[in-house]
Amino acid sequence: MSKKEENFEAALAQLEETVRRLEDGQIPLEEALDLFTEGVRLSKICSSQLDAAEKKIKLLLNEEGQPIIKETDDTLNGGT
Repeated sequence: MSKKEENFEAALAQLEETVRRLEDGQIPLEEALDLFTEGVRLSKICSSQLDAAEKKIKLLLNEEGQPIIKETDDTLNGGT
């Protein structure tokens, strides 16, 4: 698998498969260590992307969870 940036869904699906294979317990130790390392990498990708999404959401919502609506010059001038 390449080290390029992966999208969240692909990384999560791969992480789930990695966990499934590790939990199966039917793989040699060396392969399990490689899978664990890959799982940590995928987990970091997912965590990073979730953190970024959370930051975006916080920028769009106020403390009460309501959308923040900023008036533009057009809104203030009656849309002209």
